[in-house]
Amino acid sequence: MNILFVSSSYYPHINGVYYFVCRIGPLLQERGHKVAVIAPSESAHFSLKEIDNLDVYGMPSLSVIINPTIRLPIPFLLKFRIKQILKNFKPDVIHIQDHFPLSKAVVGVNKNLKIPIMGTNHFMPENLTVLIKNENLKQRLENYLWKGFSKVFNQVTLITTPTETGARLIRPRLKVNTIAVSSGISLEIYNPSGDARAIKNKYPIPDKPILLYVGRLDPEKHMEEILQAVAIAVKKIDFCFVVVGKGTSKIPLEKLTDQLGIKDKVIFTGFVSDENLPYFYKLSRCFIIASIAELLSLGTLQAMASGLPVISVNAGALSELVKDRMNGYLYKEGDIPAIVKAIENIMSKDDVYSKMRIKSLEYVQQHDINKTLVSFEKIYQDQSGKL
Repeated sequence: MNILFVSSSYYPHINGVYYFVCRIGPLLQERGHKVAVIAPSESAHFSLKEIDNLDVYGMPSLSVIINPTIRLPIPFLLKFRIKQILKNFKPDVIHIQDHFPLSKAVVGVNKNLKIPIMGTNHFMPENLTVLIKNENLKQRLENYLWKGFSKVFNQVTLITTPTETGARLIRPRLKVNTIAVSSGISLEIYNPSGDARAIKNKYPIPDKPILLYVGRLDPEKHMEEILQAVAIAVKKIDFCFVVVGKGTSKIPLEKLTDQLGIKDKVIFTGFVSDENLPYFYKLSRCFIIASIAELLSLGTLQAMASGLPVISVNAGALSELVKDRMNGYLYKEGDIPAIVKAIENIMSKDDVYSKMRIKSLEYVQQHDINKTLVSFEKIYQDQSGKL
């Protein structure tokens, strides 16, 4: 089969959508399918590059001034170029990853071509409206964004989303069948075994229990809550908080760390390569996440696959991954004392840590990337009629 992914972002702009496509695409090719991607280019010119062993067609685009990592396709000749790609690649199924201008254009072009087209939703409006303080304005913008979502996704034949929480969120807005299919994780790459000493020496990370966060450092991630809790917990237990990732909040968070007097207890690594990332989980004792807008959380899955207990805010789809007092702790948004207590329990009580470690390894099995691959391959076959 020829499978064409459409995404409004791709490498070098790394996010959950990119990781979904770049992991499942090459695996589909290994199973004999031909896979390509349409995404905005890195300039105002058309491009064709091989990334992750996939052909990536770059549509001429311009960056958004307020956020250069967001690129919008240039409307001029956009539909013509899309038609040419569809004509040459001859996809048996098209798989859009969002409802933004590029995907919307592909759906529009496909009205006449009648190629089977499905979608996966990775979108939550909170990721775009988090900085808006006026609740009325925020609600109006979210309603507008959801209206655009419904308009595009109601024109496809099937919709998937990474969790049942995500499916429940969008079903009332759609006329199309919506099912939950995990984005999956490689249990071969992320597991408890392996020697992490090289990474520990490189950064350097002290020889003490490690509390870990991996992900973007942006406002909706609510990292301030975690730092405030760490500032209290380190007075009782000696541990180090390692923060892996980059984002718009990195500098403010570093300043807050200094203000809280825990600069010597926190390490900001910045960007870490995919090759080195698994070792940060291997050397850690616990993972923590405070993000309120997660439809899955790849970082949480990676932590679970590495045998880590997880401390998580009870929001979004995180409660599907973290079962309170089983493989971690759930806390209400803003409950700093609850975060502190959870850190203390996992860092100081070996029996609690061991029990939760085993449960994380058990729960993550259902998110094995190989199960995800089989699920999507069957969906593509059903959509295209090719068995």
